[in-house]
Amino acid sequence: MSEPTAPTAADVRTAADALKAAIDAHLAAVETRSDESDPAVRTAFLAMAAAAEAYDDALYDAYNEVTPFEIPSQYPEDHADPDNPEAISVLIRRDYQIEHPGRVLGAARALAAEAVDPEVDISTVAGSLAALFDVFDPDEIHNRSDELGLIPGDGSTWVLAADPDALGEEQWFEDPFSDADPERVICRFDLIGDEEYFDTFVEDESEDEIDGIEVV
Repeated sequence: MSEPTAPTAADVRTAADALKAAIDAHLAAVETRSDESDPAVRTAFLAMAAAAEAYDDALYDAYNEVTPFEIPSQYPEDHADPDNPEAISVLIRRDYQIEHPGRVLGAARALAAEAVDPEVDISTVAGSLAALFDVFDPDEIHNRSDELGLIPGDGSTWVLAADPDALGEEQWFEDPFSDADPERVICRFDLIGDEEYFDTFVEDESEDEIDGIEVV
């Protein structure tokens, strides 16, 4: 079986011209796209990537030279598309007024000794709250708020489209709610006083206000 022949100078020049044409075609598709998901842009992107890879291979085989281009394995997609999410993040805020501090302290003291972190000081309201939230999940705290001496206030729950590649990455723990982009909202539930509000697929709203509800 004969060895494949190295590309000639003319082959490299042809590959370079093909890449130039692909770049022009991609730019033209971007300039005239109908919307952000225009399939013509995707097609042009893939053609440009293929042309760049062909030129890179020909250049290396003929001249043992490389290009500074990194050839993507696939067309990048918006994994955080609220219309077709591949993952979601649920952000919840609930406000409570502490009406009976004694109930908070008593509820913490009633917890099983082995359930309380020994470093938590349940002789204070703050320590008692830490112990209660460590043992009970937020829904149980909410359902038992009266016996715990808490008065529920306003609350908000946001369901946002998320990038699955970013799930589980620890860097967001430093500032867990910084990526609450209103444009990624799939639906949200707000409890303001005795009024309940539910919105789905919030679109075309500014980042400062959604359906009349100010975003802080």
